[in-house]
Amino acid sequence: MIKIKEIIDLNGQSFENYKIEIIKDDQVEMGKIILKNSKDNLITTIEYSEKKRIKVIRTLEKIMSTKIELENLRENEILAYIENEDFTKSLWSPIGKAMNDFKMVEEGDRVAVGISGGKDSMTVLNALLRIKKITRLNFEIIPIHIHPEEDLAKTTGIDNYCKKMGLELQVIETNLSEMLFGEKEVKNPCFLCGRIRRGILYTTMKEQNINKLALGHHKDDIIETFLMNTFYQGNNNMMKPAYTSEEYGVMVIRPLAYVEEINIVRYIKRMNIEILVSKCPYETDKNSKRLKIKNLIKELSMDNKNIRSVIFKSLENLLK
Repeated sequence: MIKIKEIIDLNGQSFENYKIEIIKDDQVEMGKIILKNSKDNLITTIEYSEKKRIKVIRTLEKIMSTKIELENLRENEILAYIENEDFTKSLWSPIGKAMNDFKMVEEGDRVAVGISGGKDSMTVLNALLRIKKITRLNFEIIPIHIHPEEDLAKTTGIDNYCKKMGLELQVIETNLSEMLFGEKEVKNPCFLCGRIRRGILYTTMKEQNINKLALGHHKDDIIETFLMNTFYQGNNNMMKPAYTSEEYGVMVIRPLAYVEEINIVRYIKRMNIEILVSKCPYETDKNSKRLKIKNLIKELSMDNKNIRSVIFKSLENLLK
């Protein structure tokens, strides 16, 4: 990956077989990028404008097969940076449909985004930014990250990303390990961990008069949770795309409710977004009930590649 502040910073740089030369006309903010491929003895010339930096970078990335990262974005570049036409059907359309079906965001909302730093929360952050850019809705996006004091993972990457998007990340430090693994053994640490994190978010939202909470749960999460409740709890409780917490008086929304996890993985890889790798041992524990369900669905998908959509469709009456 190549990191730059301006297009001109590429001048004189080399990447594998390519050598980059830039001829710029400062008076009109236009110029030419000359790519010299020493292996194939080819020269490619690209005309560019400072007003279309994202488009130029996308072209260079395709030719050179690498990621070029602009460290700073202008306000009018954020939408072009977030969007990618390859994800219209698999990401943006289902997100738009879910947000419309459940009226997730309205004028004047203050929406907290629970940022874990993982692929799902970073995608939902981008989704909300995109909605704000393409609609006339005036709502506020407030990213909040709950960071265990004992966790060595750094938040610098997601903090810088939020700033790049014109947002200020709030970091709340907690002592989750003491709460979960203190003197008494916890039978279901994942459930308790989720409740504690959610409680911290709700309290923070109440203090700041924030009325909605956006979470990164996707279609696979909803299916897996339903099957876990069915097989292990004997009930049909759902992870709904949107609901109101009566205890705290806030609305919880899940814009990725119609999006399959595989498409989120593809998007994050294409965007090359830096994510925090979870240190939680329960996520990869072979005895994890969620992992067992996930593997079961994976096995069933070998016979029917649309198994997730089939299961999800059967749950439609329970979603609202």
